[in-house]
Amino acid sequence: MATNPTVVLVHGAWHGAWVWTAFEKVLAERGVPAVAVDLTSQGTDAAKLGDLRSDVDLLRETITGVNGPVVILAHSAYGGVVTSEAADGPDNVKRIVLLTSFAADVGESLSGLFGNHGTPPFLDAADGLLTVKPGFGSRLFYSDCPADVAADSEARLLPQHAVTFGQEARAAAWRKIPTSYIVTTEDQAMHPDGQRRMVERVNDSVDLHSGHSPFLSQPEKLADLLAERL
Repeated sequence: MATNPTVVLVHGAWHGAWVWTAFEKVLAERGVPAVAVDLTSQGTDAAKLGDLRSDVDLLRETITGVNGPVVILAHSAYGGVVTSEAADGPDNVKRIVLLTSFAADVGESLSGLFGNHGTPPFLDAADGLLTVKPGFGSRLFYSDCPADVAADSEARLLPQHAVTFGQEARAAAWRKIPTSYIVTTEDQAMHPDGQRRMVERVNDSVDLHSGHSPFLSQPEKLADLLAERL
C-alpha cells in the first residue's frame, strides 16, 4: 500500500502555524501526515523578527528534515514567495500546491507583484511593521468563515515585518517542480483575476468556491482537492 507524502503547510503574512490546526486534523483522519511551519517574520518587534531570507531557510530545513516525499501547500501571497525560493534545492519535493498565492519568479517581490502601489489601505505601517487594521482581517481573510472563527482568527493576527514586502525571490521552484494552483473564486483578499495571472505560470489549476481561507471555512473540500494532487 502506497504511503502518502508529507504535506508541508506554509502560512501567509500576519498568520502563523495555528491557522492550519483544523486542517491538519482533517488530513490526519485521511492518513496524510502534515507539518506546519511557523515563519519567523511575524511579531511585535521588528528588531527581533526574521525576514524572507530566514523564512526561506526555515522552510528549506523543514522540507529536508522530512524522510520521504513532500507536497507543499502554500497559502496566500507571501507563502507563495517563500515557497518559490525555498522549494528550490531539496530533492524530495514532489509537488507544490499554491492556494490563492504568488508563483514568484526570480527577482520578484511581494510589493512588486502587488503593483508597487504603496501601503494598502487595510494596513497600518509603523516601526518597521505592517499591521492589519481592526475589522479587515474578518472581511478580507475570513469572509466565508463562521463569525466566531473569523473573530478568533483575526485576534491571532500579528504584525508582519515590512522588509519582507520588498525582498526579492532568488529562485522559482515552480519552474522545475510540478505545480498546481487552487483559485479561491470568492476571495476578498486576492482577487481571482490576480490569481488567474499566476495560473498562467503553472501547469494545473482548479477552482474552489470559497474565500481566502478554505482551510478554516471548508477544510474537507480543500482536503479533497489536495488529495487529488498527492
